[in-house]
Amino acid sequence: MSRLSRDYYLSEEILSRENEDLFAHSWVFVGLESDIPKAGDFLTASIGAFPVTVIRQKDGTLRAFHNVCRHRGVTLLEGKGNTGSSVVCPYHRWTYMTDGRLKGIPNAATCFPDIDRTDYPLKDAAIGETNGLIFVNPDPRAEFSNWIVPVKDKLWPHDLGSKELREGEPLIYRMECNWKLFVENAIDGYHLAYLHENTLGGPMPESNIWERYGDHLVWYAIDKNGQRDPLPAKSRKEYRQYLTKQIPHVKDKDYGGVYYMFPLTIIDSNDYGLNISRLEPRGAGQCDLIIRRWLGPGQGLDERKYVPGWDRATNLIQSKNWKKHPLKTNDFQTEDVWICEKIQKGFSSPAYEHGPLAKGVGAEQSIRWFHELYEAHSR
Repeated sequence: MSRLSRDYYLSEEILSRENEDLFAHSWVFVGLESDIPKAGDFLTASIGAFPVTVIRQKDGTLRAFHNVCRHRGVTLLEGKGNTGSSVVCPYHRWTYMTDGRLKGIPNAATCFPDIDRTDYPLKDAAIGETNGLIFVNPDPRAEFSNWIVPVKDKLWPHDLGSKELREGEPLIYRMECNWKLFVENAIDGYHLAYLHENTLGGPMPESNIWERYGDHLVWYAIDKNGQRDPLPAKSRKEYRQYLTKQIPHVKDKDYGGVYYMFPLTIIDSNDYGLNISRLEPRGAGQCDLIIRRWLGPGQGLDERKYVPGWDRATNLIQSKNWKKHPLKTNDFQTEDVWICEKIQKGFSSPAYEHGPLAKGVGAEQSIRWFHELYEAHSR
């Protein structure tokens, strides 16, 4: 397997190919089943260049569609809410049933005398559900079981419907880096003891491990007794000192601390909470990280004002808003964003050439696996 060349992190043309050859066939987290409990409830998301929507049907099932009008391409639904019994395009009021069928066309007899409405339903997308999470794939032929089964029995034990967990305000990072650079940093065990020396405090490469299950990578810290744990030692100590209440139904279970679900979903889990993140590429050198957070007992639900770089007006977290150097923020996510944006700048130099990747499953073997997955799924 060869490393991805620097063009893969800089080229808008390659990002365009990723939309056609990778994201068009990828499973990505979009929301929870509990987000849309009633008939007509919907949510929306973007999978690369593909706007999609999920709508609760009258019979209680969920359907996923491309969120694009078949007439002139307007995106139909925004955010989340309830669309009633139909979806109406705001442009020319083409109207669709919530099952995707085209129901009505204004002035049809005059303007479209020969149209067959059955030729223009909303385009289907594939949908999958596990542990209360909804995943969507723009390819309606995709089989969710083929993707999720290899990691199914390794998943986090958190019940997001439990009263022991409360959902906090989401965090939205807008980062000046290619989405793949952020993924590579997120799954890099080699940097933990160095970049995050004062925040995570490691662990060293021999004290953490990534394991591969099909299209998924799962991370564990290894304690001094050789036991796996979702938190590194320094974080365990601090959580127990400042957040003494673990989530009762989660503690003492065997599960990973980070789940990378190829290509755009990252889940962080521990005895005190769960974060589910979706990456949304915005350009070759920019991406959003949208983080939904569930917190255990005694934790604040809205921490945005404490996050370095958060802007109240836009609700975005960006490096241009930092008030102090990232290494002085005591925030590991800020450290990660800082380093990813520095790598993006370094990759932009024509003088840059790849150096070797560190060997070992607690170092940078995970990046090799990521490149293998990228090549295998880029059709």
